[in-house]
Amino acid sequence: MAAMNARILFKLSGGAALMGGLMRMVSATPLPLAAAEQEALWTTTDVFLSLGLIGIYLARAEKLGLLGLAGFALSMAALSFIGGPDADVFGFSTYEQGAAALAISLVGLSLAWLRAGERPWGPPLLWFGSVIAAGVLGMLPAPLPEYGFAAAGALFGAAFAWAGIDLIRR
Repeated sequence: MAAMNARILFKLSGGAALMGGLMRMVSATPLPLAAAEQEALWTTTDVFLSLGLIGIYLARAEKLGLLGLAGFALSMAALSFIGGPDADVFGFSTYEQGAAALAISLVGLSLAWLRAGERPWGPPLLWFGSVIAAGVLGMLPAPLPEYGFAAAGALFGAAFAWAGIDLIRR
């Protein structure tokens, strides 16, 4: 019975990762949404990404070691930090700081994933790519920096979608 529950958990979590990844890819493009609708889309996306990340990590937790655990834990905290309206209650943009923490923590999770020889390699490589895209495009002459957020978001979402498909297939 426990194996059946784990299979169900991984399929549900995989579906959440796939949905969140696809929603993140779509939201990387300009959408004709009102501010409240945009916030609802982002919040829903972050909920799906959080639920997906649980399965993504648990499916390989035994092999990822301390770096993988730290990357997972910090990613979950960062997702909770960005999962609402951007506020400056602490004197800084919670979204910007949460997004930076999420990128760094997913790089840590990705390093642990690749070091452990886990498959597929696509999700960690896409998470690396999202960080590189945001950084590199941000340093290039105009108008290229304008595309950094969209490119990073599309790669980030693709990583979750790929990892979600992997969980569904398990």
